[in-house]
Amino acid sequence: MTLKQRFMEAVSSGELGEIDDFGTTVSLKQFKSYFQDVKSDYINSFLPAAVIETGQYSATHTKYLFRIRKGMYRVHPAAITEFNESNYTNEIPVTHIDNEIKEPLIQYQNYCIN
Repeated sequence: MTLKQRFMEAVSSGELGEIDDFGTTVSLKQFKSYFQDVKSDYINSFLPAAVIETGQYSATHTKYLFRIRKGMYRVHPAAITEFNESNYTNEIPVTHIDNEIKEPLIQYQNYCIN
């Protein structure tokens, strides 16, 4: 699992960041605290590298954060939505499975050939 996937999973589950009226914000301090297991220097450049360029408003697969101020970032809402939809599994809970096998009803039409 990539650091981006871990980050998006933590944000979408509410384990990382704070939710306000405009979405989810994550501070660099919270980020470093949550990802203590990452020992490389990449931890310092991950958030700044994912910032959407000035003048752009749509998220891409590599740019999905807005920089609010030094050390504070807002996650683009579309990035969270896209992440949640891509990880959605359409599994039916076992309690809703009917053990009876049913064949589909097919209606046949009668044709008369002369």
